[in-house]
Amino acid sequence: MLRNVMTRQRLAALAAALGLVAAVAAPTAASAAEAPDAPDVRWAVTPADESGSDDRFSIQHALDAGESVTEFISVQNLGGEEATFSLSAADGFTTRSGRFDMLASDKESVDAGTWVEITDEVTIAGGDSAVVPFTITVPEQAEPGDHPAGVAASVITTQSSGDGTSLGVESRVGVKVITRVKGELAPALEVTNVDATYHGTWNPLSPGEVTATFELTNAGNTRLTAAGIASAGTGETAFPADGDPIGDLLPGDTREVTVAIDGTWPTFYAPGELVVTPTAEAMDGTTPEADAVAVDLGVMAMPWPQLLVLLALALIIAALTWNRRRGRRRIEQLLQQAREEGRRTASSGDAPAPMRVHRRNTLAMLAALAIAALASAPGAAVAVTEPGDDADGVSVHVNITELDDGGPGPGTDGQTEPGTDGGTDPDVGDDTATDADTGTHTTDDASTDADDSGDDLPATGLDVSLTIALGAAGIAACAVGVYVFRRRTAR
Repeated sequence: MLRNVMTRQRLAALAAALGLVAAVAAPTAASAAEAPDAPDVRWAVTPADESGSDDRFSIQHALDAGESVTEFISVQNLGGEEATFSLSAADGFTTRSGRFDMLASDKESVDAGTWVEITDEVTIAGGDSAVVPFTITVPEQAEPGDHPAGVAASVITTQSSGDGTSLGVESRVGVKVITRVKGELAPALEVTNVDATYHGTWNPLSPGEVTATFELTNAGNTRLTAAGIASAGTGETAFPADGDPIGDLLPGDTREVTVAIDGTWPTFYAPGELVVTPTAEAMDGTTPEADAVAVDLGVMAMPWPQLLVLLALALIIAALTWNRRRGRRRIEQLLQQAREEGRRTASSGDAPAPMRVHRRNTLAMLAALAIAALASAPGAAVAVTEPGDDADGVSVHVNITELDDGGPGPGTDGQTEPGTDGGTDPDVGDDTATDADTGTHTTDDASTDADDSGDDLPATGLDVSLTIALGAAGIAACAVGVYVFRRRTAR
């Protein structure tokens, strides 16, 4: 049913068309504007019964071929003056936006518009209404299915210009009339011209959106409504959205539909599917079944923000790896240089500076020890006697003689002068005796022996300074030997 709102929309469209004509012929339009204003005519057309308007939005009937039915419309004059309205019927159709319309009066109808018989005009006083009957007669050869038509009341407004030209505008308000011819019903829907485009964002943590555009064509013989689900990658949405209906698809109608699919992550290629489920309109209590249609809805979804993030991470990892390898190579170079320096030092015989200093200090200390031992040699002798074969023990005689400038004392070798019988000086006591010639005190620790076995031992004297010097020389020789051994081992 086309209600009063549609009346205003029709008037607005016609006014726009009139504006285009005025733009082409401006002087004529200006002259027409100066003419007296046409009467203000407003009206509405609704389905009705014999008593007046009812609550239907359209007129629908299911009839057999050759059957007829009588229906009614109510024409309401909403203006304040009496008006005459022209009545007509024509084939109906839906626009690409889904709105119902009927053929213009200058176009000939070939289908259900020719099945309607209605009076040509009706005159209605201002503020009044009239119920107008009309008849729908289905031809015998009519094909089963739904056949749309429209019944309208129109007003033609004529405006004349000063040069004698006139412009007539027809304004129509009507209702939709659907006649279903009984028989075999075959609802069918086709989905064509599918196109999908991915719209990404520069935020790598946010998914993008896929816009899918496709055409729905009613290839069957019944009216259809369509709904479905569109998916692309990780996104999915149902259509039609609330407030954006697709509208009825009459047989032969084609409608372009656009669906936005949110939540699709870019994965280079986002596979998807478009599933459209058509529903045939019920009319006589039955609803024909219609098969769902599924088509592919894959789309390229390049993850440019994510690739940039991965590239940045790869560059950081590469830089860290290169820096680490560079550090390792530097350490290996330093170690190799140290090894080569050690080989050169070993081959040239030069010891490192700290080792050379240590060796010099050691040799200097040994040399100083040897010189000190030689320089401080006093006149001392140590006599060690070994017991005879028949002795019971060991007797040690120590003679300490102070030498003067005159040379050695009694005995040219610094030994005690023995008696005639090989014994001790008869003037010497058993424990302590004083030599009258030298004043030397001699103590015989072994004189307590019962058999005086120590009196028969020979006495041998060594200079203490010579002993120390020999020890120092031995130590120095050992140090030199150790140094030479280590040099040869290192090579």
